[in-house]
Amino acid sequence: MIRNLLPLAALVALAACGKADGELNPGNWKTTMKVTSFEVPGAPPEMQAQIKQRMAMMMGQGQSTESCMTAEQAKAGVRDFSKKSQQGDCTLDPYTQGGGKMSGTLKCKGGQFGADGMKMEGTYSDSKVDMAMAADINQPALPGGKATIKMSVVSERTGDCKK
Repeated sequence: MIRNLLPLAALVALAACGKADGELNPGNWKTTMKVTSFEVPGAPPEMQAQIKQRMAMMMGQGQSTESCMTAEQAKAGVRDFSKKSQQGDCTLDPYTQGGGKMSGTLKCKGGQFGADGMKMEGTYSDSKVDMAMAADINQPALPGGKATIKMSVVSERTGDCKK
């Protein structure tokens, strides 16, 4: 009986040595953010056309950045990575992750895009994070006082860090 349990105990010990759920691979990461929708429902049609024209660049190709993720940052995982992808002092609350899926609300001091919080959901692996984000923006200066924004943020490991 004990002889049969030893291989099982060894497998459990080896499994504990693996990565934690949400842990990422260190290296060079490329992040691309695209605005997929920006609507100002209270704006007159000509203003909506101007807004769409101005947003065309971000809605087309998007904006990309690259950064080197250290082993320590990679171990902190997808939650920390998601918080830090938005520059500023941000929290994720509420937030859930598991089995390659995540969701939550990103809240940044100063309000990213003037929004109180951006809802996000997405998928992750150790080499890719793919999020869809959406927010309602409440600003008195906007026609009708509000707008909505939706965007996608995709981060992928592209190799070792560039020296």
